[in-house]
Amino acid sequence: MSESPDPLGIGVIGVGLQGSSHARNVGADPRARLVALCDLNDALLARWGEELNVEHCFRNVQDLLACPGVEAVIIALPDHLHRDPAILALEAKKHVLLEKPMATTIPDALAIADAARGAPGRFMLNLSNRWMPVFAAAKEQIDSGVFGPVRYVFARMANRIDLPTTKLPWLQKSHLAHWGGIHRLDIARWYIGRPAVRVRAVQRKGLLAQQGLDTADFYQATIEFEGGAVMNLEGNWILPSSYPSVIDSRFYCLCDRGAVDIDRFRSEMARAGPEGFDLSTPLAGTFLGRPAGFTVEALRHFVDCCLDGTEPLVGCEDGLALTRILCAIERSCEQDGETVDPRTLES
Repeated sequence: MSESPDPLGIGVIGVGLQGSSHARNVGADPRARLVALCDLNDALLARWGEELNVEHCFRNVQDLLACPGVEAVIIALPDHLHRDPAILALEAKKHVLLEKPMATTIPDALAIADAARGAPGRFMLNLSNRWMPVFAAAKEQIDSGVFGPVRYVFARMANRIDLPTTKLPWLQKSHLAHWGGIHRLDIARWYIGRPAVRVRAVQRKGLLAQQGLDTADFYQATIEFEGGAVMNLEGNWILPSSYPSVIDSRFYCLCDRGAVDIDRFRSEMARAGPEGFDLSTPLAGTFLGRPAGFTVEALRHFVDCCLDGTEPLVGCEDGLALTRILCAIERSCEQDGETVDPRTLES
């Protein structure tokens, strides 16, 4: 933990779609300072190093970790590449903000969790949707007891087809549930507050396989929690390019005495341009020249924890529990709907 009045020195590992956004967001917090960047893509590294006026740019993770002034790192690499840099950073006694998911396999998640438990730095999994005002407000309502216990959750996370085909083709090495479903699964676990005990899921391939991508088009999972709550989680990334939102997101939570219904199509903004139409209200981005929104709030929480030594809202135990459920979804999909207990999975 840093006790210095100087800003927290942060290095970003991976400056693609997510990492470059994190790098920009660091500038929104005066208690943080962007010290270094790391990426194997020389063009991206040069672009963001110049645009954000970063003094130190590296192609090697160990070089970034050895850089003077780097006290914390943000890791925003593809899902399947999280294990080694996360462990190296924790062993180097750095604070770590790791992009979701923690890992795509249980052995990798266990290794990261073991390193985090024994490390002096803070470890936070970046499930930034918890900082969306709608989800945070609903959490407070549920915790107050006015709605009664959560009984049933329906959630959907879907994307346009250009995400896995052109923007992030490495996604075929992950899974729909790891990439998008984790956000809504995390919210459900947060609200229910009990472990998942049974998972049944199916998936179907076809459209993306025809384009040479070894990944499912869509999946559907039923997750049962200790105490009886049930979640229906679904996702796809084959929405047509003409779909009127980059993300199709729905979250419906039924309690004994109330319900929460969050639908991104109930938008405050509709944008019609020369090439398309979008119904989604911006929740994060650069507004009036400054990064703002839920992603900035999540980063601000990480900086708080690094500076004052408190535990992050989403830690390694959450990441491990989520990985078990997500891997159970994958396992059940492979077995065409067989029931899997996520608590018993070790590989």
